Amino acid sequence: MELSERHAIFIGCKMDGQLRRRLESLSGPDRKYVSSDDSTFLRICRLGSDQFVGKVIHERLSTDRIDDVRRNVLSILQRVCPTCGFPFTSR
Repeated sequence: MELSERHAIFIGCKMDGQLRRRLESLSGPDRKYVSSDDSTFLRICRLGSDQFVGKVIHERLSTDRIDDVRRNVLSILQRVCPTCGFPFTSR
């Protein structure tokens, strides 16, 4: 199998109703953290009828960086939606 440099990697989670509503209602300075467009922080993506929020990584990513990106995604989600509860944040 040959690896491709052209495909991005997505690290994030599927949005439930509570998280989706909270992210849609963001305003002010918190709005910069989540976008449907290409974002420095988090991006909302669709796969069929499901929505996901996370980071799209275009550059090469080694396994030791995956956990760093995961923690970054969860940190931003906890900042903008502290009441949503993310059970997968602890290890």
